[in-house]
Amino acid sequence: MFRPMKPRIAITVGPDEIAQGNMRLTYRSAVERAGGEPVLFWNVPRGEVGKALESFDGLLIPGGPDLDPETYGGRPHPNVKTAHPDRDALELEAARYAKRAGLPTLAICRGIQVVNVALGGTIFEDIDDQHERPDGPVLRHMQTPDFSRKETTHDVDLIAGSRIAAIAGASCIKTNSIHHQAVRRIAYGLDAAGRARDGIVEAVELRGDHPFFVGVQWHPEELVENDGPSRALFDAFVAAAARRQSGRSAAAAR
Repeated sequence: MFRPMKPRIAITVGPDEIAQGNMRLTYRSAVERAGGEPVLFWNVPRGEVGKALESFDGLLIPGGPDLDPETYGGRPHPNVKTAHPDRDALELEAARYAKRAGLPTLAICRGIQVVNVALGGTIFEDIDDQHERPDGPVLRHMQTPDFSRKETTHDVDLIAGSRIAAIAGASCIKTNSIHHQAVRRIAYGLDAAGRARDGIVEAVELRGDHPFFVGVQWHPEELVENDGPSRALFDAFVAAAARRQSGRSAAAAR
């Protein structure tokens, strides 16, 4: 019996991480649950990332250590713990390619910061030190260790008419929160699609007709077992990748 191939989803990894056991397990499991085939993506020479991504149907940029402040014109900060520079370069190049090529992209936690920087935006080196909160609730964005990664600790208000609000089927969702950095100046071409009650940008989307280009500051991969909006987000992402796969297959068959 013929079984259609699953859409292949590239999940980025740093060269210093690849030897770790169960690398990106929660992300891979969430992609598989949604019907995709996760593939760890690393060790690609600079300048060749786009070519390497041509065989994939989707791109997932996951969480992890901080971007080097030099990538967005920032300054050193004692709370910044940077990733391997090759991971920064890989993901920034991948995000730019995905925008140009219409490659369905889901960016999570560090990932939302990567796509924002890749397209010309900036991030807070440290929220507690730099973000000026409006009058209202003071939120704790680094919920661990007091709460597990699978618990939700604050609300995110989704912008009416945004793609992510339509996917979630709600104007407000509860999320987990495991970050000390966040989007500062939003890149041109991106729209804020969700904010925490203290004003922090929690979701962005690419403006225009891109098939799927969404970034979220929380960790939906940790919530998919018990949270409908998190499952819906991965379902929508993998469905967009499947449509790209079908289109590529049809073009190859001509």
